[in-house]
Amino acid sequence: MARLSMSAICVFIFIGDIAKADNNFLTGANDIIAVVDEDGDIKASPFNVQFGKKDIWLPRSGHVVSLEVNEKDVPVGMVLDNEGQAYFPTLKSDGSSNRQYRFWSALLGMGNPSPKHRTNSATSSQLSRFGLQMGPNPILYRVTTSSGSIVTTSAVIHLMNNTAKLVVSDIDGTVTRSNIRGMILPALGLSDWKHNGVVELYRKIANQGYQIVYLTNRAIGQSDMTREYIYSLTETPYKMPRGPVLLQVESLLGAFQTEVIKGQPEVNKIAALSRVKGLFQENPLFSGFGNKAWDILAYKALNINPDMIFNVGEDSILISEGTGIPTNYTNLIDRVSFMYPLLDV
Repeated sequence: MARLSMSAICVFIFIGDIAKADNNFLTGANDIIAVVDEDGDIKASPFNVQFGKKDIWLPRSGHVVSLEVNEKDVPVGMVLDNEGQAYFPTLKSDGSSNRQYRFWSALLGMGNPSPKHRTNSATSSQLSRFGLQMGPNPILYRVTTSSGSIVTTSAVIHLMNNTAKLVVSDIDGTVTRSNIRGMILPALGLSDWKHNGVVELYRKIANQGYQIVYLTNRAIGQSDMTREYIYSLTETPYKMPRGPVLLQVESLLGAFQTEVIKGQPEVNKIAALSRVKGLFQENPLFSGFGNKAWDILAYKALNINPDMIFNVGEDSILISEGTGIPTNYTNLIDRVSFMYPLLDV
């Protein structure tokens, strides 16, 4: 037993060390929440995009990222840094990028700009060129590598008004019945490892006018797999509602280090939700579902009403953080219209 514990410690130390390096092997992108105010100005959450070593093995710094929204090219570009993270250059005021990929500068680590010359947030002027429509807007990120191959990754920009109300849900252990098995079994084609009733509940909440936001500590390189899993869930005749999927902007190993070794995943969730909250005129966060203490801590830190925060157990029993009263999915489904009053959208 002692030998097993020592082995586990060694594995954690090893992962902790290599997670500090550039381990962005997978490609992926977060969805984006965009909010339009009464004057028509648009603000948006960060454009977190990563092109991993799996797709661009050569030095990635300096590669230009072209954007396509609703199947149309937009006159706004991004650039990759040494770790494959995309950013908007801030030196040019027109939002475009005339940078060219330079192999030796990238190889020697000389391609990254000063932090003050880069951002992952689009300006209102840039967003106005995207041709956004209310609701979901597919966005495609496209890189032509130095060898001439084209690499893409996609996400969705969800445009909503500044009076929208959001219901935040964790995924692993909250939509699924277990953190680890909920992540592994879908990858093996066993996609029904979920709480019975969660699809019907979320669909009926969405039908009341609330926007479901899926917030997870999975790494951003798992974005495609995560979206596919969520949207594959059904409970006849209900389908999981579409909504922004926000993942952790770290490598797979970095995400594991944050959640398992450091044990402070609430820091990332609080930061992500704070950015979203800041887009709105008033606090849009109406309710939250999670299965870990850090989920509940994050929701409370963002001033969600404790009565509308639910801790989900593996046995599908939900406990209200405010009242401490246990309930189940059937009861919540029956009370949806009372707990989530119909919104005028």
